Formats: sequence, C-alpha cells, structure tokens
Amino acid sequence: MPLLLGAYFFLLLSLVSASLTTEYYKQLISQESAKALLYQLPKKNEEFRTGFESNAINDYGEYDVVIVGAGTAGCVLATRLSEIAKISILLIEAGGEENDFNQMTALWPYNQFSEFNWGYYTTPQKHSCLGMYNSQCIIVRGKVIGGGSSINGAMYVRGNCKDYDNWAALGNRGWSCKEVLPYFKKSENSQVEGDEGYHGIGGFWNIEHPQPLSALYEHFVNASLETNLNFVDYNGRTQIGVGKVQTDIRRGRRQSFGMAFLNNARKRSNLKVVTKALVTKITIDRRSKRATGVEFVTRSQKFRVRARKEVIVSAGAINTPQLLMLSGIGPRNHLIDMKIPLVVDLPVGKNLIEHPGVNLIVRSNYTAPNISMEESVEQYLNGFGPLTKGANAEGISFFHTRNNSTEGPAIQIVMTSPSNIDPVIFQRTQNYNNTIAELFSKQLQSQAVMAWYVLLLHEKSRGQIQLQSNSPIDFPNIDLNMLKEREDVDVLTEGMQYLLRLLQTEAFKKVNATMLDAPMCGNRGKNLKQYLECYIRNLGATGYHPCGTAAMGPDPRKFVVDDKLRVHGVGNLRVVDASVFPLGISGNTNAPTAMVAEKGADIIKSELK
Repeated sequence: MPLLLGAYFFLLLSLVSASLTTEYYKQLISQESAKALLYQLPKKNEEFRTGFESNAINDYGEYDVVIVGAGTAGCVLATRLSEIAKISILLIEAGGEENDFNQMTALWPYNQFSEFNWGYYTTPQKHSCLGMYNSQCIIVRGKVIGGGSSINGAMYVRGNCKDYDNWAALGNRGWSCKEVLPYFKKSENSQVEGDEGYHGIGGFWNIEHPQPLSALYEHFVNASLETNLNFVDYNGRTQIGVGKVQTDIRRGRRQSFGMAFLNNARKRSNLKVVTKALVTKITIDRRSKRATGVEFVTRSQKFRVRARKEVIVSAGAINTPQLLMLSGIGPRNHLIDMKIPLVVDLPVGKNLIEHPGVNLIVRSNYTAPNISMEESVEQYLNGFGPLTKGANAEGISFFHTRNNSTEGPAIQIVMTSPSNIDPVIFQRTQNYNNTIAELFSKQLQSQAVMAWYVLLLHEKSRGQIQLQSNSPIDFPNIDLNMLKEREDVDVLTEGMQYLLRLLQTEAFKKVNATMLDAPMCGNRGKNLKQYLECYIRNLGATGYHPCGTAAMGPDPRKFVVDDKLRVHGVGNLRVVDASVFPLGISGNTNAPTAMVAEKGADIIKSELK
C-alpha cells in the first residue's frame, strides 16, 4: 500500500508540474507576442553611447584569442578553440542571453521585434522593396547569443556542391565540395531520412523533420512530382528536386548555436563570454600592421583587451565590414570621406549578396485544424506540433529555370502549411506599406491561407555596406541593390510562373489552390510577365541571407581574406562568418556559416598548437 500511495503521489505531482509549465508558456507567448506588436526597433546603438564617449579606457587584460560576435560562427569557434585547454579565449557579444520564448521556432517573426534584432533597414531602394515604407526592406540580424540561429526560421540547408567547387575555382584551396562536406557532417546529429554517407551522427547540432506534417505537404510533393521533380534529400546526393524540410530543432525546440554548442563550452575555465558588449574598434599596431586586440563598451564603460595570438571577427555580413572599416580596413576613398586613418585598402563592404524573395499568399479549401493555445503548448512540451515548425515550413524544392551547368539551382520554393498569422506582425516583418498590408490583412486571418516563399538563388545584382559616419553608434548604410540586373528579374519571374503551374496540377486542383492577386499590378491574365515583375518589385523582400562583404580569395584588390580566412595585409586578424563567402549559396546560409566556422577552427587550431 505505501508503494501505491507513493506512485499515486508522484503521478499527481507530475500532473500539477505539467499544468504549471503549460500555464507558464501560455502566459509567455501572450506576453511576448503583445510586446512585439508595439516594440520599436532602435535606429542607433544608443545604449552604448555613454561608454563609447567616455574618456577613460579600462584594461580588460590579455587573452590568446579574442572573438568578436557570438552568433553562429562565433559559438562554433569558441567551442572548438576552447578544446585546447592551454588557449585562453574571450568571446564578446553585443546582445544578451536567449530565453524560453525564442526556443519556439514557429514564433520567430515576433523575435524580429525584440531586443534580439539589431534593427537594420536598407537604404531606400530603386529596384525592389517598392511596396515597403520608404522603399526600405527590413534586415533581420541576431543580436543575442546564437545570433541569427536564435531568431531565424531554423531551416537546415547546405547549398549545392557546385557552390563550393566554384569557391575553390577562385583560388580558395581546401574549399571544394569534397573538402567541406566533412565539416557539415562534423556539426550534425542527424535524425532525418537522408542519403547514406551525407549526414553526421553524434555532432552537437540536432537536425529533425518537423512533425506532424499537414495534408497539404503531400499535395505539394505530388504536385512537384507532376512537374517532373524527383523526391530528394536536398542535403544529400542531389539538391535538385522536392523534399521534406530539415530543421535544426531537438525534440521540437530550437537548436541555436548558443544552445547546441556554446552552452557546454561555457563550462570550460579557458573561455570567458561577455554579453551586452559592443566592440567599437580593432586595435592595430600600425608599424607592424598586426592586430593587437579590441576596444569594447559594456555597462557604460569602455575597455581595451589585448590578444596575444588572434583577433577573429565573427560579427556577420553587416557588422563585420562595419567594424573593419571603423578600424581603418576598407576602401581607401570611403575611409578618407569618413575621416578614418587608413590601415590597408581592401574592398570591405563590397560584393553584398542577398537572395531576393517573394511571399505569395495561397488559398485552398483545406483548413488547418483549429488547435487551442493550451493544446499547442502541450504538444510543444512533448516535442511536436505547430509551435515546433520553423517558418511553418513543411516542403521545399529546388530547380533550374535556365540551362546553366556552372551553378546550382536557380530557384528555391518553401511551402508552408496554413497558420493563423497575425496580420500586424506579418506587415511589420516585411515593412509593407498600408496599401499592401490592407490587401493581405483579411486573407491572413483565415486558417485556409498559406504564405509560400519563392527565392532567387545566384542573383547577379550586388549591393554594398558603407559607414554612415566614423562612429560605431551609427548604424551602417545597407544598400542591397536587389534586382538591379535584368536577368535577376527574369529568372525570379520564371520561378513564380513555375509556382503558378504547380497550382494548376491535379494534386492542387483537388484542394482548389489559388494565388492571391495584387490589384495594384493590374490584371494577371492580360500580361503575365508584366504583372509578375510588378509583383516582384513591390513585394520582393530579403531572404535574410546576406553574405559576401569580406569575401575570400587570393587577390587583395578583389578580396578581403585569403583561403585561411586571414585579412590581407593585417597580421593576427581573421574573419570567420558569412561575410567571407565569395559567391552566393544555393539556399539558406546558416548551415554554410557553421561549416566555415568548423573549417576555420581547424585551420586556426593547427597554427595555435
């Protein structure tokens, strides 16, 4: 009898605990979602002004390695380098810690309007973003431990084998597809239905399929098969085809690089992490042209830390070029204009690559189950359900629209299942003007509506990052210059035409799937290409995949770092993040960034030992 009473008491305690946990998450979702609807993104790094303008510089000591930025690359580097016990490492992050809310990947749009996002917008654009306020697209960049991996849609996409062979063809030794594949596998603990030999087991980063999938996923796959695409593991033998989305989640919860990598590494005594700290300058010995450390601001104070062996900048494709230029590394004429003493003339901030993408609102007669918040939370706590689906994505396809054998696929389509998207947060995440927002607002409140995404890969247009001033308090100027090249518009138009054909397949006719029209672009039936170009230029936005602004290659007239990620002309200084991509990637950039950091860590380790 005492054993039965004990078991009963334990069961009762477990039920009470589960109930309290469910209530906690319900309140958390309600509270954070409401805050996001009102949150105003900052326009400057105002929180760091007092410390930056201080005349006193405090000594923060000396470390072997100083890493700037605890995003995807910084977390991987800090984890791997701290495996060498004799090496002391300081990791500096401008944002703070993650929380329970950002672990729910389906709620990622709300994290865009929080202190986890830097708050960047493009400069007014001429060729895209025309349906946005002031023709400005929003640029989402993670300002938190884990960086973008803490607030993104959690999609795991490696890109195409040809991407990396093209990197190597530029003169980057060691970066071919065959040579980088082991680094993708090294990070990964794969739970997906993948091709044998292409996925890793036992790595820190867990990869799963979202569960459960809606009935529309099968329609998407069958429709794609009707258009002669094959079903594939797009991170396996071949990328071209249609497949089930692979996401970086673990038992339904986000696997950011803070969670997957850094959490364990922070227990090591040779690694120190400083948060809420903005690095304002790389200190460089002008006589030897060697990086000696950095200056940073935290808690209204300014500090200088010395680096005995390496300064590694992993601040991302926007902040890395800003910091390099503030430190005197960049285009000569621009630094002269900014009144910054030149250390070395390099094309920093040039070659800004970004995937233009278009949201298409698709209606059908399939209605998603109406699940209560309580049930959604309970499912989440058990590792499945709508809250576990990053970007609400289920299906994905990659395909060519032109005969170009030197590149990977031209178009990526992400299929989402219906969700009760808040029209206000949808408008804010896209920065749509009122005309566009009113067009979509009523539609988005339906459980029968999907927002699909058509993404242009391997765009020809290039943008640039420039300084607004010589102060790190001011945000940089970000000119994406998307869709300037005619070819980009034509290829993206073909991608949208393919989606329209997809909706005409027998598989989608069964659910009466149709695309929502944009009246401001005229009649779709009269001149389809003209209509689609209008749609693209007005509703086209960023894919959240900026890269290339400190590109890797052998010639310092064209590139910023060499194939060992060392900044040309400056000793003890490397860049390790997406800014080193010399060419674009056939898909999302988070996994390739992790690969670069894994490989970069091995390069650096071989020199530090």
